[in-house]
Amino acid sequence: MSQAKERIFEAARAAFSEKGFDGVSVDEIAHRAGVKKALIYYYFPSKEHLFEKVWSSALEELEQHIFNEIEGENIYISKIKRFLKAYVDFVTSRRVVSRVIERERAAVLDGVFEKNETWSKLRERYDDFVTKVAKLIEEGKTDQVISSDIDPKAAAKLIADTMTNIPQSPSIAKSLQLLILRGLTNQQN
Repeated sequence: MSQAKERIFEAARAAFSEKGFDGVSVDEIAHRAGVKKALIYYYFPSKEHLFEKVWSSALEELEQHIFNEIEGENIYISKIKRFLKAYVDFVTSRRVVSRVIERERAAVLDGVFEKNETWSKLRERYDDFVTKVAKLIEEGKTDQVISSDIDPKAAAKLIADTMTNIPQSPSIAKSLQLLILRGLTNQQN
């Protein structure tokens, strides 16, 4: 990625994180990036396209962080604990990135812009992420660590929706992590 394109991307990520999609203009992104508005349109055909790249990148960073953390772990209870801890760590330490997801998740999932191709792609991308989490939960059911009456897709959506909105408070984050773990596994620690 060229330096100018990278500056535009980072400026857009910061702006979308602070104000959401509707609260940010292309002029503001250009100002933050220190470039002319025309250069933004050279790299990104529309504000929606730029947002798609920023939002998809945020989900990719989240996925890499949490799934790399559990790679190679063979004991399921350790895997789910590491997964939840990595999720909390990401959301609390990477606030700009996680707020990008948090701010527009409802609009993406509720189909506010359903007829818009960009927003449909974002919904599909989020659904892919939830499916990966559901596969992790299904693995726990197969290993008989997670209760057989838990619906993996519903649990994955609950985890994704809850974890994305974790407040900055470490004690609340830890409590949510334990609540989810205990709800899935009946583990006390």
